[in-house]
Amino acid sequence: MSSYHHGNLRQVLLMEARQQLHKSGAEKLSLRALARAVGVSQTAPYRHFSDKETLLVSLMTEGFAELDQCVASAEQSSESIDDELVHAGLAFVAFASANPELYKLMFGPLLAKKEDYPQLKEKALGSLGRLQGIISRKLQSTDQELIWQTTINATALVHGHASMSIDGMPACNRQTGEPIDLHKALKAFADGINA
Repeated sequence: MSSYHHGNLRQVLLMEARQQLHKSGAEKLSLRALARAVGVSQTAPYRHFSDKETLLVSLMTEGFAELDQCVASAEQSSESIDDELVHAGLAFVAFASANPELYKLMFGPLLAKKEDYPQLKEKALGSLGRLQGIISRKLQSTDQELIWQTTINATALVHGHASMSIDGMPACNRQTGEPIDLHKALKAFADGINA
């Protein structure tokens, strides 16, 4: 074991955890294996993460921050509200495709415990809030229930496409067998709002 001292061990551990998550999934992550991989004592990671769950929550929190940045970039490059909605959905699915194991972790069972982790809750709701803002502008309504229901429907659409994509199940047209064009599907959803 190296006696190398890391100036920012927490960040080094998170970067290594992200690599291991990508290779093997969340189930195989362990604090001891991370310690070995970065060359520190087996107890060193516990100064930053009390257990595996807190490590996973930290990865999820970072993931939601990255997802929010992807959606924000897509939103800013759009010329209309409909484009914002389409580009946000495409960015969401692209993020999932580029980070499949992180995405599965972010939207897995641990998310239900977000009330126990304020930073995770803030980041998770932040990315949903960005989509809700687009929907609110599209609807031009003050009906919060309508805005929320439409946001959940939009989220279900992109989450479904993202999950199918990373699980290797492309959405196909029933008549032709051709892959569904996600851009067209999102545009149809946007066109259906206020129809």
